[in-house]
Amino acid sequence: MSCVRSVLVLVILPALLGFAEDRSRVSAELSKRTGVGLNPQPAPRGPRQAAIALPPGITLGGKLSADDAVAIALWNNAAFEAAVANLGVARAEVVDAGLLRNLSFQALLPVGPKPFEMVLQAPVEALWQRPRRVAAARLALDQVAEGLVAGGLDLARDVRLAHAELEAAEQRAVVATESAKLRLRIAELTERRLRAGDVSEMEANVTRLDARAAAEAAERFSRDVESTRERLRMLLGLRMDKTPLSASPGPHDTRVPPEWDQLIEMALASRPDLRAAEVAVEAALARARWERSRVLALLAPLLSVKGVGNYGIRSGPGFQTDVPVFNRNQGGISRADAEVERAARQYVAVRDLVELEVRKARIDLVQALTSLERIRGEILPASEEAVRLAERAYANGDMPYLFVLEVSRQVYDVRSRELDAVAGVRRATANLEHGLGRKL
Repeated sequence: MSCVRSVLVLVILPALLGFAEDRSRVSAELSKRTGVGLNPQPAPRGPRQAAIALPPGITLGGKLSADDAVAIALWNNAAFEAAVANLGVARAEVVDAGLLRNLSFQALLPVGPKPFEMVLQAPVEALWQRPRRVAAARLALDQVAEGLVAGGLDLARDVRLAHAELEAAEQRAVVATESAKLRLRIAELTERRLRAGDVSEMEANVTRLDARAAAEAAERFSRDVESTRERLRMLLGLRMDKTPLSASPGPHDTRVPPEWDQLIEMALASRPDLRAAEVAVEAALARARWERSRVLALLAPLLSVKGVGNYGIRSGPGFQTDVPVFNRNQGGISRADAEVERAARQYVAVRDLVELEVRKARIDLVQALTSLERIRGEILPASEEAVRLAERAYANGDMPYLFVLEVSRQVYDVRSRELDAVAGVRRATANLEHGLGRKL
């Protein structure tokens, strides 16, 4: 039993320590790019287990910022933790690649006139194949690690988008409710004027329909809050936790992003999926070198021990080898070369995709910033000034109160457009930072 325990320690313990090291490496890369890493000691969670882990300094129950939401998701998202488990599989492949083939022992027992015979075989072809096999496995592990960093950035982007949607939905619901109350007030005043004979039935019907539409929109926006909240909850890994979630409206950068060349240069240096594609090319090349080393599939020295008549036990060396006449691993080599070609083309495709994502995200961000600046700098002040002028005219007796309400209604419409523009800025910023692979 002690020998078995020693073997288990020698084989399993390095793999476990290697997995912890790989997880720490992924966590450090994510922390460098997002400001928060992975849970250093993730606890197993069953399907009915409600316990969650929260990063230090973060609590639930109040308004949640986008950065805190990303931190919670990286600690608790079940799908991402399942992907992180691939590190253990890749690490096991590295361990397996470093193992040597076992010795081969054959024994023929002396039965009847047949003498005793024993053959001990020690394959040695792994001595020159093992370094290439280990190199390919280590590169595959690096590819998995870089892919997990990219997956973490995908999760962070999705969380930021969901947080922005929840923030916009909550504020949009408030504005829609206030707008519905205002339109109901307009409809009530119009009904009074209808009874007094000041307006026609058609004008009254228009205000009634407008009030009903505003009330329906307010209800719809309230339902949207619940659906966006549940989507964010699932991304955060809080499926079993029923603590109310509310988005904290954090600041957003209103500066125009840098130009194309600078952004694309940043993306090419930081995107982990591009690095993963580059490592995939290196891994494919390493596998191709390993396949070529397998042309000589077997070379093993032999030690033969045999009983020879009256001469007793005799032993002598020898060797065994496969003669590569028909099978020179042509299929493995061709497949490895094809994988190199595929990995190289995939790298070019990922590079093009990175550039496209950065360009599109910058265009969207510039457009959203321009729209927000126009709304806040021109449209919203003009609508608020129109309300002030209408209220002054009403105070002087020049305009009816219904006119003040009609002008005020436009302010709510402009505020709704402002909320949409702010949400557009947040979405475009999240997409651009994801395209860059780092904070802007």
